[in-house]
Amino acid sequence: MSASYDEPATLPRKSLKRGLVVWLVGVLSALLLVDAWYSYRDALAAANQAYDRSLSASLKGIAERIYATESEVVVDIPYSALELFEAGSSDRVFYGVSYEGGEQITGYEGLPMPPALQPNVAVFYDGVYNGQALRLGAMLKPLYRTEFPRPVIVILGETTNSRHEVVQSLFFGEIGRKALLVVVALGVALLATRQAFKPIERLGGAIRSRPDDDLTPFAADEVPREVAPLVHAINQHMGRINKMVGARRRFIADAAHQLRTPLAVLNTQAEYALRQHEEITMRPAVEAFHRSLGGAIRLTNQLLSLSRAEPVNGLVMVPQPVDLAALARDMVVDLLPLAGRKHIDLGVDGVAGEGGETATVSGQAVLLRELVANLIDNAIRYTPEGGLVTVGVARAVDETGAAWVILTVSDNGPGIPPAERERVFLRFFRLDGSDHTGSGLGLSIVREIVLGHGGEITLDDGPDGRGLRVMVRLPAA
Repeated sequence: MSASYDEPATLPRKSLKRGLVVWLVGVLSALLLVDAWYSYRDALAAANQAYDRSLSASLKGIAERIYATESEVVVDIPYSALELFEAGSSDRVFYGVSYEGGEQITGYEGLPMPPALQPNVAVFYDGVYNGQALRLGAMLKPLYRTEFPRPVIVILGETTNSRHEVVQSLFFGEIGRKALLVVVALGVALLATRQAFKPIERLGGAIRSRPDDDLTPFAADEVPREVAPLVHAINQHMGRINKMVGARRRFIADAAHQLRTPLAVLNTQAEYALRQHEEITMRPAVEAFHRSLGGAIRLTNQLLSLSRAEPVNGLVMVPQPVDLAALARDMVVDLLPLAGRKHIDLGVDGVAGEGGETATVSGQAVLLRELVANLIDNAIRYTPEGGLVTVGVARAVDETGAAWVILTVSDNGPGIPPAERERVFLRFFRLDGSDHTGSGLGLSIVREIVLGHGGEITLDDGPDGRGLRVMVRLPAA
C-alpha cells in the first residue's frame, strides 16, 4: 500500500493556537480598558479629596475672619488662605464674598454659584470662570447682626492644572503597572499554550512520519485529556480502514491464488484446440475449454460476491425492506432448470406470506438474492440425481419477543459431518471426497451476507436425519 495524501491548498486552515492568542489579547485588552476607566475615576477622586481639604481649610480661614460692625462688613483675608499662591504652583486662585442674593462685597465678580448652601458647611463643585475650569468651594457665613440680617457667601476657587498633573501621575503609574502585569500574564499564557500544544504537534509528527501501510493505533497517554477523544476517533477510523485494507488484500490474494490455475488450464486448452486441424478433434477441446471457462466465470463471480458481502468493505448501502418469501420463490423458479438436469425435486414448503404473514427483512436485495441462490445451488450440486431439495421461509418470535424471519434449505444428499460443519464456512474449504468442481466459496459468501445483516446461520441434519438443513435467521423488519 503506497499512497500519499497532501493537504488541499485551497482549504483555509484555522489555527487554534493563533485563535487562542487573539482571544486572550482581546479579553485582556478589554479588561485593561475597563480598568483604565475605573483607575482614572479613582485617581481623580483621590486628587479632588486631597486638594479639597486644602481648599476647605482656606475657605474656613477666610470665613472665620469675616465679621460685621454697626456700619459695615469687614473681610480680612488671612495669610494662611493665600498659601495656594506659593511659588511653583501652576494654578490661579479666585475668591469672592457677597451677600446672599448676589450683591458683591469683595473679590472677583461673577464666580459660579453653588447649587445649595447650609450655614457653616463647605460645599465643593466644578465650574468655569472666564474660560478656565475651576474647582470651587463655597460656604454660607451668618453675620449675627440685626444691621446685616442676610448671611454672606464665601467662594474660593482654583484652576485644576495641579489636580490634573496629580491625576495623570497616579493614572499612568497605575496603568503602567497593570499593563506590565497584562503583558507578563499574556507571555505566561502563550508559554503555557505552547507547552499544551506540544503533545498535539508530536502526534501530528508521528502521523506524518508513519509509513503508508502502518495503521496501528496511536497511544493517547501523552496527549491532553481534551484531545484523547480525537485520538480515539482517529484510532477507530484507522481500525475501519485497516479492516477494509485487509479485505482488499484477502480478495487480491484469493483472486491471485484461485484464478491462476483456471487461467492456466484455459490457456492450455486453447493452445490444444488451436493445434487441431479437423473439426471432429477440435470439438472436444472446445467443449472442455467452455466448461473450464464457465468454472472460471463462476469462481470470479463468487470472489466478487464474497468481497462485496464483507461488511468491512463498506459496500452495503442503506438497507431497504426485502420480502424474503417472494425472493425465495423467485430463486426456486430461476433454478428449476438446474435441478431438472439432475431430476431433483426442487420446491417450496411453508413459505411465509401465503397466509397474509409477512416475511420482510431490512437489507440489500442483491446480497440477499446471492445468499438464497448460493444455498439452493449448493444443495442442488451436492444432492444426487433424483434427490429432494426443499426451501422454506417462516416467521418466529424468540423468548425476548424479537421477531425473526427464518430461511431453511433442506436436502437429502450426503450431508456434512458435525465435526466439519464449522470448517465449511472457511474460504475454499472442500470436504474430502466431495465434488471438486465447486470453489468452496458458497457458504463463506452466505455467512458474510448473514453477518452483514445481523443474522445467524446454523447447519443441522436434513429430514429424517439424512442430508443437510441450512437455517438462516434474519431480524424481521
